[in-house]
Amino acid sequence: MNKSKLSKLGTILAAGAIPAVNALAGVFVITDDACPVAKGDLEFHVNWESVVATNHARAISTAPGLEFAYGAAETLEIGVSLDFGHDYISGDYARKTGEKRTNDFNFTGISLGLKNQILDPEDANNPFGLAFVGGFAWGWADASQNSARDVTFELGLNFQKNLLDGDLILAFTPGVAFTSVKGDPATGSTDSTFDSTEYSLAAGASYHIGGGFRVGVEGVYALSYDANGFVEDQFYAGPNFCYEAEKWWIAVTVAPRLFTTADDMTVAAQFGYAF
Repeated sequence: MNKSKLSKLGTILAAGAIPAVNALAGVFVITDDACPVAKGDLEFHVNWESVVATNHARAISTAPGLEFAYGAAETLEIGVSLDFGHDYISGDYARKTGEKRTNDFNFTGISLGLKNQILDPEDANNPFGLAFVGGFAWGWADASQNSARDVTFELGLNFQKNLLDGDLILAFTPGVAFTSVKGDPATGSTDSTFDSTEYSLAAGASYHIGGGFRVGVEGVYALSYDANGFVEDQFYAGPNFCYEAEKWWIAVTVAPRLFTTADDMTVAAQFGYAF
């Protein structure tokens, strides 16, 4: 999922939901971060990411995605995601911030992704697991059903280290995303093109506490740039929870934005089922 979190929630809501480039699989620390889907297997993922204004807790921008991932080869996974957007601003929040009351939902675009394994984390001969990931997202509308043209390319590396016979998993993902947006959602103008680049460092740890339950912590640090140079940096971190059964799993993370006066947080979840 694209991790571009802007500091002004009103800007996020005006621009529509965050496009879901799911090749990077968020920051979730589950057992196959550096592994592709097994050859011939198909997985279904429901991805959910929300940015919440925590000062009033009544402004939310959400990017759900329905994703199918297929093991095309022993080391190669390909995926496609249908992306949606939901923007909500309560009347109370709107009065306090000058925003317009909003409750919009729309099918916003499509994402494609791939994951190519370089080193298997479960092979004792390898010092760690490593996978190359890439994604492309095309957004043709925003949550308020206005036409749009948002294009994002995303590249990254997934590092994974299994310790204590797999009970402890460490993950680290550096990545870069290039985004081009036609027009200015804040003004409604379609005459200009806005290009941006975001560099991110995501990391996390997950520990098996018994049964299918895992708990841990994860975070992401991102730096955003546009044609004029540096825009801002953002750091989100918080706990994660994961339950894994034989055929399905669910992972959830709650990550407030830290070291800033901005009052927002990210709530993200993934439900996965392997056929």
